Amino acid sequence: MKGAEISKRKLRIKQIIILVIIMLLVGAVWQWIMIGKETRILPKGQVFNVNNHNMSIYATGSGKNTIIFVTGSGTPSSFTDFYKMQMELQPYARTVSFDKAGFGWSEKTDIPRTIDILSEELHELLEKSGQSPPYILVGHSLASLEVINFAQKYPTEVKGIVLLDGGSPEFYTEDSEIKSYILNRFIAGLRVTGIVRAFGNLGIRFAFAGEDLRYDKLPNEIKLIDIAMYYKYLGNTSNLQNNINENAREVIKEGYLKNIPLVILSSDSGSNWMKTQKELLNWSNYSSQETLYNSSHYIHWTNTGYVIEKIKERIAE
Repeated sequence: MKGAEISKRKLRIKQIIILVIIMLLVGAVWQWIMIGKETRILPKGQVFNVNNHNMSIYATGSGKNTIIFVTGSGTPSSFTDFYKMQMELQPYARTVSFDKAGFGWSEKTDIPRTIDILSEELHELLEKSGQSPPYILVGHSLASLEVINFAQKYPTEVKGIVLLDGGSPEFYTEDSEIKSYILNRFIAGLRVTGIVRAFGNLGIRFAFAGEDLRYDKLPNEIKLIDIAMYYKYLGNTSNLQNNINENAREVIKEGYLKNIPLVILSSDSGSNWMKTQKELLNWSNYSSQETLYNSSHYIHWTNTGYVIEKIKERIAE
């Protein structure tokens, strides 16, 4: 009897494994078909050839200052992630968002994503699209490295920097690239097998890339773009930042910002994260730091109103 029970148990396990495999294959086919339909959404803004690949930029509003929004690592669409802030701030300044290579409406490239190349590509994109300094750089998360480096390279064009829960260069020199890789591949697996889409259809959107916060706060017509980008780019290989540590060391090598004002807005993510927020204070002679309570890493969605007011203050200076 025991032998028969073991055989039945093994059979059930095999049946479950086969069923799971079939479901994942069906999900992958479903994902592939839907991506084909959803990618027909036309770009918002304009597309320019930069460093031999096309980059998308969306600019609106007018004023003496130009606000440049820079997404953190892995955010599927800059247009939807900063849509609310661009709309709110357009009466006060020119506002710009752009898609990094391999995300949104920007073309994928094999050119290494070194910090120098990222800054040079952004500068070229701004020039080709007719944007004018002075720039107020607003960077989220890992984009802290990008906006600091941009200011290091083009200091006369930068009026100030606002960091949205960005890490310090010192923090990113030690951040685990292996951990980032494993998380990226796990998320990509959920996407390509249709699991992310299945949960989304049930009204459940994962916290990955802030989608659980962003989607419900967008206008209906923008939601269609946002969810399509989420299903297409979550865990995208262009997010494999294998040079985080190297880029951080390069930023440190270039030196501090001196007199460029630096505003640091931080989430209440514990004492370890607070350490890196305090480290950022040393990056400018004119720096300030605030911790926004009841906030998340996507601080511009949990504390939108306050973030907008702090950017307005930089415009008024």
